[in-house]
Amino acid sequence: MVRPNPTFLKKAEGIKTSRKKRTLVIILIMLVIAFIVVFISSIASAQDTYRLMYPGLVGAATSTTTEYSAYQRPVHTTTETTTEVTTTATTTVPHAVLAASPTPTLSPEDPGKSQNNSPDPFMEDRNFSFKPIEIQTVSYQQRAVYLDDLKEQVVAYQNNHENMRICYEFISLSTGERLGVDDIDPVVPSGAMAIPVAIAYYDKNAGVTGPLSEIVTYDSSFKGSRNSSYIAKNYSYGKQFYMRTILYYALAKNDSIALNYVIQNLGGMEETIAQIKKISSYISYDDKVVYKDYSGKEYRTSGTISCYDMGQYLSYIYHTFTSNPQVNQRLINDLAANEVDSPLIAAFPQDTRILHILGRNTERKAYMECAIIDYKEPFALIIYVEAYSSEDAGTAIATLGSYTQKFIETCYK
Repeated sequence: MVRPNPTFLKKAEGIKTSRKKRTLVIILIMLVIAFIVVFISSIASAQDTYRLMYPGLVGAATSTTTEYSAYQRPVHTTTETTTEVTTTATTTVPHAVLAASPTPTLSPEDPGKSQNNSPDPFMEDRNFSFKPIEIQTVSYQQRAVYLDDLKEQVVAYQNNHENMRICYEFISLSTGERLGVDDIDPVVPSGAMAIPVAIAYYDKNAGVTGPLSEIVTYDSSFKGSRNSSYIAKNYSYGKQFYMRTILYYALAKNDSIALNYVIQNLGGMEETIAQIKKISSYISYDDKVVYKDYSGKEYRTSGTISCYDMGQYLSYIYHTFTSNPQVNQRLINDLAANEVDSPLIAAFPQDTRILHILGRNTERKAYMECAIIDYKEPFALIIYVEAYSSEDAGTAIATLGSYTQKFIETCYK
Protein backbone atom coordinates (compact mmCIF):
# COMPACT_ATOMS: atom_id res chain seq x y z
CA MET A 1 0.00 0.00 0.00
CA VAL A 2 1.34 3.39 -1.01
CA ARG A 3 1.63 5.81 1.92
CA PRO A 4 0.20 9.35 1.32
CA ASN A 5 2.65 12.07 0.61
CA PRO A 6 3.05 14.09 3.86
CA THR A 7 3.48 17.29 1.94
CA PHE A 8 0.19 16.73 0.17
CA LEU A 9 -1.59 16.07 3.47
CA LYS A 10 -0.28 19.28 4.95
CA LYS A 11 -1.43 21.28 1.91
CA ALA A 12 -4.86 19.68 2.03
CA GLU A 13 -5.18 20.43 5.74
CA GLY A 14 -4.14 24.06 5.13
CA ILE A 15 -6.70 24.47 2.38
CA LYS A 16 -9.38 23.03 4.65
CA THR A 17 -8.44 25.40 7.49
CA SER A 18 -8.39 28.42 5.16
CA ARG A 19 -11.85 27.57 3.88
CA LYS A 20 -13.16 27.35 7.46
CA LYS A 21 -11.65 30.73 8.33
CA ARG A 22 -13.01 32.35 5.17
CA THR A 23 -16.46 30.93 5.84
CA LEU A 24 -16.32 32.17 9.43
CA VAL A 25 -15.27 35.68 8.34
CA ILE A 26 -18.08 35.82 5.77
CA ILE A 27 -20.59 34.76 8.42
CA LEU A 28 -19.31 37.40 10.85
CA ILE A 29 -19.49 40.12 8.17
CA MET A 30 -23.07 39.14 7.35
CA LEU A 31 -23.99 39.22 11.03
CA VAL A 32 -22.47 42.69 11.44
CA ILE A 33 -24.32 43.98 8.37
CA ALA A 34 -27.57 42.52 9.64
CA PHE A 35 -27.03 44.12 13.07
CA ILE A 36 -26.34 47.52 11.50
CA VAL A 37 -29.49 47.32 9.36
CA VAL A 38 -31.61 46.42 12.39
CA PHE A 39 -30.00 49.20 14.49
CA ILE A 40 -30.58 51.87 11.84
CA SER A 41 -34.16 50.75 11.35
CA SER A 42 -34.84 50.94 15.08
CA ILE A 43 -33.36 54.46 15.29
CA ALA A 44 -35.40 55.63 12.33
CA SER A 45 -38.52 54.21 13.89
CA ALA A 46 -37.76 55.87 17.22
CA GLN A 47 -37.06 59.20 15.53
CA ASP A 48 -40.37 59.04 13.70
CA THR A 49 -42.10 58.53 17.03
CA TYR A 50 -40.11 61.38 18.63
CA ARG A 51 -40.87 63.65 15.68
CA LEU A 52 -44.58 63.07 16.20
CA MET A 53 -44.25 63.88 19.91
CA TYR A 54 -41.82 66.85 19.67
CA PRO A 55 -41.87 68.23 16.13
CA GLY A 56 -39.98 71.38 17.14
CA LEU A 57 -36.95 69.52 18.47
CA VAL A 58 -36.04 66.84 15.97
CA GLY A 59 -33.41 68.17 13.61
CA ALA A 60 -33.13 71.48 15.49
CA ALA A 61 -29.37 71.19 15.82
CA THR A 62 -28.88 71.08 12.08
CA SER A 63 -31.74 73.22 10.87
CA THR A 64 -31.23 76.72 9.49
CA THR A 65 -31.89 79.41 12.10
CA THR A 66 -34.08 82.28 10.96
CA GLU A 67 -34.35 85.55 12.90
CA TYR A 68 -37.06 88.10 12.23
CA SER A 69 -36.57 91.67 11.24
CA ALA A 70 -38.16 93.16 14.34
CA TYR A 71 -39.61 92.14 17.66
CA GLN A 72 -43.36 91.68 17.22
CA ARG A 73 -45.35 92.71 20.27
CA PRO A 74 -47.75 89.93 21.32
CA VAL A 75 -51.49 90.33 21.00
CA HIS A 76 -52.88 90.50 24.52
CA THR A 77 -56.18 88.76 25.17
CA THR A 78 -58.09 89.62 28.32
CA THR A 79 -61.24 88.01 29.64
CA GLU A 80 -63.76 89.99 31.67
CA THR A 81 -66.45 88.00 33.50
CA THR A 82 -69.69 89.18 35.16
CA THR A 83 -72.64 87.24 36.54
CA GLU A 84 -74.50 87.68 33.27
CA VAL A 85 -72.07 87.68 30.40
CA THR A 86 -68.46 86.83 29.53
CA THR A 87 -66.61 88.85 26.90
CA THR A 88 -63.18 88.48 25.38
CA ALA A 89 -61.47 91.66 24.20
CA THR A 90 -58.35 91.73 22.04
CA THR A 91 -56.32 94.93 21.89
CA THR A 92 -54.12 95.46 18.85
CA VAL A 93 -53.33 99.02 17.85
CA PRO A 94 -50.99 98.96 14.86
CA HIS A 95 -49.05 102.15 14.34
CA ALA A 96 -47.94 101.30 10.81
CA VAL A 97 -49.11 98.71 8.35
CA LEU A 98 -46.19 97.39 6.33
CA ALA A 99 -45.45 93.71 6.18
CA ALA A 100 -42.41 92.32 7.96
CA SER A 101 -40.15 89.71 6.40
CA PRO A 102 -37.51 87.30 7.75
CA THR A 103 -34.10 88.87 8.30
CA PRO A 104 -30.82 87.12 9.14
CA THR A 105 -28.54 88.48 11.83
CA LEU A 106 -26.06 90.79 10.11
CA SER A 107 -23.19 93.00 11.09
CA PRO A 108 -23.66 96.74 10.39
CA GLU A 109 -21.06 96.66 7.61
CA ASP A 110 -22.87 93.95 5.63
CA PRO A 111 -24.62 95.25 2.49
CA GLY A 112 -27.90 93.87 3.76
CA LYS A 113 -29.09 92.43 0.44
CA SER A 114 -31.10 89.75 2.28
CA GLN A 115 -32.50 92.30 4.75
CA ASN A 116 -35.89 93.89 4.34
CA ASN A 117 -34.97 97.54 4.82
CA SER A 118 -38.55 98.78 4.99
CA PRO A 119 -39.73 99.73 8.50
CA ASP A 120 -41.56 96.96 10.30
CA PRO A 121 -44.96 97.64 11.87
CA PHE A 122 -45.09 98.47 15.57
CA MET A 123 -47.92 96.97 17.58
CA GLU A 124 -48.88 98.97 20.64
CA ASP A 125 -49.22 96.96 23.82
CA ARG A 126 -52.36 97.11 25.91
CA ASN A 127 -52.45 100.43 27.74
CA PHE A 128 -51.06 100.32 31.26
CA SER A 129 -53.09 101.80 34.12
CA PHE A 130 -52.26 102.11 37.81
CA LYS A 131 -54.34 100.20 40.32
CA PRO A 132 -56.30 102.02 43.06
CA ILE A 133 -54.30 103.14 46.09
CA GLU A 134 -54.95 101.07 49.20
CA ILE A 135 -56.01 102.58 52.53
CA GLN A 136 -53.11 103.36 54.86
CA THR A 137 -53.58 101.79 58.32
CA VAL A 138 -51.07 103.84 60.34
CA SER A 139 -51.11 107.51 61.28
CA TYR A 140 -48.94 110.02 59.46
CA GLN A 141 -46.93 110.43 62.64
CA GLN A 142 -46.22 106.70 62.76
CA ARG A 143 -45.36 106.73 59.07
CA ALA A 144 -42.84 109.51 59.66
CA VAL A 145 -41.17 107.35 62.31
CA TYR A 146 -41.05 104.38 59.93
CA LEU A 147 -39.55 106.64 57.24
CA ASP A 148 -36.76 107.62 59.65
CA ASP A 149 -36.17 103.92 60.29
CA LEU A 150 -35.89 103.36 56.54
CA LYS A 151 -33.30 106.12 56.28
CA GLU A 152 -31.27 104.56 59.10
CA GLN A 153 -31.32 101.21 57.28
CA VAL A 154 -30.09 102.75 54.03
CA VAL A 155 -27.31 104.68 55.79
CA ALA A 156 -26.28 101.57 57.74
CA TYR A 157 -26.05 99.60 54.49
CA GLN A 158 -23.84 102.33 53.03
CA ASN A 159 -21.56 102.26 56.08
CA ASN A 160 -21.29 98.47 55.95
CA HIS A 161 -20.30 98.55 52.27
CA GLU A 162 -17.59 101.18 52.05
CA ASN A 163 -16.30 99.52 48.88
CA MET A 164 -19.44 100.75 47.09
CA ARG A 165 -20.87 104.17 46.28
CA ILE A 166 -24.60 104.22 46.94
CA CYS A 167 -27.22 106.92 46.39
CA TYR A 168 -30.92 106.50 47.18
CA GLU A 169 -34.14 108.37 46.45
CA PHE A 170 -37.72 107.49 47.44
CA ILE A 171 -40.79 109.54 46.49
CA SER A 172 -44.39 108.74 47.33
CA LEU A 173 -46.22 109.71 44.16
CA SER A 174 -49.55 110.00 45.99
CA THR A 175 -48.40 112.37 48.77
CA GLY A 176 -45.08 113.82 47.62
CA GLU A 177 -43.30 112.39 50.67
CA ARG A 178 -39.60 112.15 49.94
CA LEU A 179 -36.47 110.49 51.34
CA GLY A 180 -33.03 111.02 49.85
CA VAL A 181 -29.66 109.66 50.91
CA ASP A 182 -26.78 111.26 48.98
CA ASP A 183 -29.43 111.98 46.37
CA ILE A 184 -27.75 115.17 45.11
CA ASP A 185 -24.37 113.55 44.44
CA PRO A 186 -23.28 113.16 40.78
CA VAL A 187 -24.26 109.80 39.28
CA VAL A 188 -23.73 108.24 35.84
CA PRO A 189 -27.20 107.55 34.35
CA SER A 190 -26.12 105.80 31.12
CA GLY A 191 -29.20 104.25 29.47
CA ALA A 192 -31.49 105.69 32.15
CA MET A 193 -31.17 109.04 30.35
CA ALA A 194 -33.78 107.61 27.99
CA ILE A 195 -36.36 108.63 30.61
CA PRO A 196 -35.90 112.43 30.46
CA VAL A 197 -35.13 112.28 26.72
CA ALA A 198 -38.43 110.47 26.07
CA ILE A 199 -40.22 113.03 28.24
CA ALA A 200 -38.79 115.81 26.08
CA TYR A 201 -39.91 114.02 22.91
CA TYR A 202 -43.49 113.36 24.02
CA ASP A 203 -43.86 116.87 25.49
CA LYS A 204 -42.70 118.36 22.21
CA ASN A 205 -45.18 116.24 20.24
CA ALA A 206 -48.05 116.22 22.76
CA GLY A 207 -51.36 115.46 21.08
CA VAL A 208 -49.69 114.75 17.73
CA THR A 209 -49.14 111.20 16.44
CA GLY A 210 -47.71 112.06 13.04
CA PRO A 211 -44.07 112.33 14.20
CA LEU A 212 -44.23 108.75 15.48
CA SER A 213 -44.55 107.63 11.85
CA GLU A 214 -41.37 109.42 10.81
CA ILE A 215 -38.77 107.03 9.41
CA VAL A 216 -35.23 106.71 10.74
CA THR A 217 -32.57 104.97 8.65
CA TYR A 218 -29.88 103.08 10.53
CA ASP A 219 -26.46 104.18 9.26
CA SER A 220 -22.99 104.86 10.64
CA SER A 221 -24.03 108.14 12.30
CA PHE A 222 -23.97 106.54 15.74
CA LYS A 223 -21.75 103.70 16.86
CA GLY A 224 -22.93 101.13 19.36
CA SER A 225 -21.68 97.75 20.49
CA ARG A 226 -23.76 94.62 20.06
CA ASN A 227 -24.00 94.50 23.86
CA SER A 228 -25.47 97.99 24.21
CA SER A 229 -27.67 98.11 21.11
CA TYR A 230 -30.39 95.76 19.91
CA ILE A 231 -30.22 97.51 16.55
CA ALA A 232 -26.46 96.95 16.13
CA LYS A 233 -26.86 93.32 17.14
CA ASN A 234 -29.68 92.45 14.77
CA TYR A 235 -29.54 94.75 11.74
CA SER A 236 -27.13 96.04 9.12
CA TYR A 237 -26.90 99.59 7.79
CA GLY A 238 -29.84 100.64 5.66
CA LYS A 239 -32.56 99.23 7.90
CA GLN A 240 -35.41 101.68 8.49
CA PHE A 241 -37.49 102.12 11.65
CA TYR A 242 -40.52 104.14 12.59
CA MET A 243 -39.81 106.71 15.30
CA ARG A 244 -42.25 104.86 17.55
CA THR A 245 -40.08 101.74 17.30
CA ILE A 246 -36.95 103.77 18.05
CA LEU A 247 -38.54 105.16 21.23
CA TYR A 248 -39.52 101.66 22.32
CA TYR A 249 -36.00 100.35 21.76
CA ALA A 250 -34.51 103.24 23.75
CA LEU A 251 -36.81 102.67 26.73
CA ALA A 252 -37.58 98.96 26.77
CA LYS A 253 -34.32 97.56 25.35
CA ASN A 254 -31.84 100.14 26.71
CA ASP A 255 -30.64 100.63 23.12
CA SER A 256 -27.88 103.26 22.98
CA ILE A 257 -28.18 103.82 19.22
CA ALA A 258 -31.95 104.28 19.45
CA LEU A 259 -31.46 106.82 22.25
CA ASN A 260 -29.07 108.82 20.07
CA TYR A 261 -31.61 108.89 17.23
CA VAL A 262 -34.25 110.30 19.61
CA ILE A 263 -31.80 113.01 20.71
CA GLN A 264 -31.03 113.78 17.06
CA ASN A 265 -34.75 114.06 16.31
CA LEU A 266 -35.09 116.61 19.14
CA GLY A 267 -32.44 118.82 17.55
CA GLY A 268 -29.31 117.48 19.19
CA MET A 269 -27.99 117.14 22.72
CA GLU A 270 -27.95 120.86 23.50
CA GLU A 271 -31.61 121.34 22.58
CA THR A 272 -32.60 118.12 24.38
CA ILE A 273 -30.87 119.18 27.60
CA ALA A 274 -32.54 122.59 27.40
CA GLN A 275 -35.92 120.83 27.40
CA ILE A 276 -34.95 118.50 30.24
CA LYS A 277 -33.76 121.41 32.42
CA LYS A 278 -37.33 122.72 32.50
CA ILE A 279 -38.23 119.75 34.70
CA SER A 280 -35.12 119.45 36.88
CA SER A 281 -31.49 120.44 36.68
CA TYR A 282 -29.90 120.19 40.10
CA ILE A 283 -27.07 118.59 38.13
CA SER A 284 -27.53 119.11 34.41
CA TYR A 285 -26.18 116.49 32.02
CA ASP A 286 -23.89 119.07 30.42
CA ASP A 287 -22.51 120.42 33.72
CA LYS A 288 -18.82 119.82 34.41
CA VAL A 289 -18.61 118.23 37.87
CA VAL A 290 -15.89 116.78 40.08
CA TYR A 291 -16.52 113.60 42.05
CA LYS A 292 -14.83 110.43 43.25
CA ASP A 293 -16.09 106.99 42.31
CA TYR A 294 -16.35 103.90 44.51
CA SER A 295 -12.61 103.20 44.16
CA GLY A 296 -11.55 106.74 45.04
CA LYS A 297 -10.73 107.70 41.46
CA GLU A 298 -11.48 111.36 40.75
CA TYR A 299 -13.48 112.43 37.70
CA ARG A 300 -13.84 115.91 36.23
CA THR A 301 -16.49 115.44 33.60
CA SER A 302 -19.97 116.09 32.28
CA GLY A 303 -22.54 113.37 31.59
CA THR A 304 -23.89 113.06 35.12
CA ILE A 305 -27.14 113.93 36.88
CA SER A 306 -28.40 113.27 40.43
CA CYS A 307 -30.88 110.80 41.89
CA TYR A 308 -32.89 113.86 42.94
CA ASP A 309 -33.18 114.87 39.27
CA MET A 310 -34.25 111.39 38.22
CA GLY A 311 -36.88 111.41 40.96
CA GLN A 312 -38.22 114.65 39.49
CA TYR A 313 -38.39 113.08 36.03
CA LEU A 314 -40.31 110.03 37.27
CA SER A 315 -42.68 112.21 39.31
CA TYR A 316 -43.30 114.34 36.23
CA ILE A 317 -44.13 111.26 34.14
CA TYR A 318 -46.60 109.95 36.73
CA HIS A 319 -48.43 113.20 37.41
CA THR A 320 -48.60 114.15 33.73
CA PHE A 321 -49.95 110.70 32.95
CA THR A 322 -52.60 110.71 35.68
CA SER A 323 -53.83 114.18 34.66
CA ASN A 324 -53.65 113.58 30.90
CA PRO A 325 -52.94 109.93 29.98
CA GLN A 326 -52.79 110.70 26.27
CA VAL A 327 -49.46 112.52 26.61
CA ASN A 328 -47.35 109.83 28.27
CA GLN A 329 -49.37 106.65 27.72
CA ARG A 330 -46.82 105.20 25.29
CA LEU A 331 -43.93 106.16 27.56
CA ILE A 332 -45.63 104.43 30.51
CA ASN A 333 -46.35 101.37 28.34
CA ASP A 334 -42.70 101.09 27.31
CA LEU A 335 -41.42 101.38 30.89
CA ALA A 336 -43.88 98.67 31.93
CA ALA A 337 -42.70 96.44 29.06
CA ASN A 338 -38.97 96.87 29.78
CA GLU A 339 -37.14 93.74 28.65
CA VAL A 340 -34.17 94.12 31.04
CA ASP A 341 -34.80 92.37 34.34
CA SER A 342 -34.92 94.58 37.42
CA PRO A 343 -33.06 93.58 40.61
CA LEU A 344 -36.12 94.93 42.43
CA ILE A 345 -38.13 91.91 41.33
CA ALA A 346 -36.55 90.00 44.22
CA ALA A 347 -37.67 92.64 46.73
CA PHE A 348 -41.41 92.81 46.00
CA PRO A 349 -44.30 90.33 45.77
CA GLN A 350 -44.65 88.58 42.44
CA ASP A 351 -47.73 90.52 41.35
CA THR A 352 -46.07 93.93 41.87
CA ARG A 353 -45.77 95.90 38.65
CA ILE A 354 -42.42 97.62 38.19
CA LEU A 355 -41.99 100.23 35.45
CA HIS A 356 -38.28 100.80 35.15
CA ILE A 357 -35.00 101.34 33.35
CA LEU A 358 -31.70 99.96 34.60
CA GLY A 359 -28.89 102.23 33.41
CA ARG A 360 -25.55 100.39 33.17
CA ASN A 361 -22.04 101.68 32.56
CA THR A 362 -19.75 98.67 32.84
CA GLU A 363 -16.63 100.75 32.27
CA ARG A 364 -17.31 102.82 35.38
CA LYS A 365 -19.00 99.94 37.23
CA ALA A 366 -22.09 102.13 37.59
CA TYR A 367 -25.67 100.83 37.83
CA MET A 368 -28.74 103.05 38.18
CA GLU A 369 -32.17 101.52 38.75
CA CYS A 370 -34.98 104.01 38.10
CA ALA A 371 -38.47 102.69 38.80
CA ILE A 372 -42.09 103.62 39.31
CA ILE A 373 -43.52 100.83 41.46
CA ASP A 374 -47.26 100.14 41.43
CA TYR A 375 -47.61 98.53 44.86
CA LYS A 376 -49.96 99.41 47.73
CA GLU A 377 -49.31 103.00 46.68
CA PRO A 378 -47.40 104.25 43.64
CA PHE A 379 -43.90 105.49 44.37
CA ALA A 380 -40.67 106.31 42.58
CA LEU A 381 -37.50 104.53 43.66
CA ILE A 382 -34.04 105.41 42.38
CA ILE A 383 -31.06 103.39 43.57
CA TYR A 384 -27.58 104.08 42.24
CA VAL A 385 -24.69 101.72 42.98
CA GLU A 386 -21.05 101.69 41.95
CA ALA A 387 -19.46 98.36 42.79
CA TYR A 388 -16.66 96.10 41.64
CA SER A 389 -19.07 93.58 40.13
CA SER A 390 -22.56 93.70 38.66
CA GLU A 391 -23.56 90.93 41.07
CA ASP A 392 -22.65 93.09 44.07
CA ALA A 393 -24.54 96.03 42.58
CA GLY A 394 -27.61 93.89 41.91
CA THR A 395 -27.56 92.57 45.47
CA ALA A 396 -27.33 96.11 46.85
CA ILE A 397 -30.26 97.31 44.72
CA ALA A 398 -32.39 94.32 45.73
CA THR A 399 -31.53 94.75 49.43
CA LEU A 400 -32.35 98.46 49.51
CA GLY A 401 -35.50 97.67 47.57
CA SER A 402 -36.51 95.15 50.24
CA TYR A 403 -36.08 97.82 52.94
CA THR A 404 -38.42 100.06 50.95
CA GLN A 405 -40.95 97.27 50.44
CA LYS A 406 -41.01 96.57 54.17
CA PHE A 407 -41.60 100.26 54.91
CA ILE A 408 -44.59 100.42 52.55
CA GLU A 409 -45.98 97.12 53.79
CA THR A 410 -45.78 98.31 57.42
CA CYS A 411 -47.81 101.40 56.55
CA TYR A 412 -50.60 99.27 55.05
CA LYS A 413 -50.57 96.17 57.25
